[in-house]
Amino acid sequence: MKTLKYFLIISVIFINSVSFAQDAQEIIKKVQSKYENITDAKATFTQTLKSSGGKANSSSGVIYIKKADKYRIEAGGQIIITDGKTSWSYSPRRKQVVIDTYKDDGNSFSPNKFLFNYPENFYSDLDGEENVGGVDCYIIKLTPRSSGSVKSAKLWVDKNEDLIRKINIVTNESSNTYSLKDISLDTGLSSSKFSFTPPAGVEVIDLR
Repeated sequence: MKTLKYFLIISVIFINSVSFAQDAQEIIKKVQSKYENITDAKATFTQTLKSSGGKANSSSGVIYIKKADKYRIEAGGQIIITDGKTSWSYSPRRKQVVIDTYKDDGNSFSPNKFLFNYPENFYSDLDGEENVGGVDCYIIKLTPRSSGSVKSAKLWVDKNEDLIRKINIVTNESSNTYSLKDISLDTGLSSSKFSFTPPAGVEVIDLR
């Protein structure tokens, strides 16, 4: 009888695990379908960055995204831009811009990958439900398939609109949480939004 009891318990756990995995895959398919034909997007956001030492800093800003691998983030007095080949990090206060080659190692963070698309190279599981800013969301837990800068992540997916409303990304150095509001899709963003020419008098640090 004990053997039968343990078998039944294990069977229930296994069935629930399979069901949760299937649910996660269905949610992911809906998100992918939602964004498949989207050309660009814009949203306001709040960001909370907590370092490994425990200190948390919050900021807010605007993010612009255009396929493929183009994004622009304006927050905390800093502007970060990439056209998919080159990236610029500009600080008007410091009058300094750092230029580098855009890099994507598969597990690294990029807004396109996490905020307006479903990231590849990650295992996914349904991790519950939560209300985010008055919006009912599914929570999807992400685990990298291979080692990289991102150790784990969670996505909060709008139940009704299949939009990603929140994300938490954990690395060895920090935990970073983005919450999105006022999401606008296919606004006709110009490609010039995703390139940068340093103004006169700005220090240029070129790492390419």
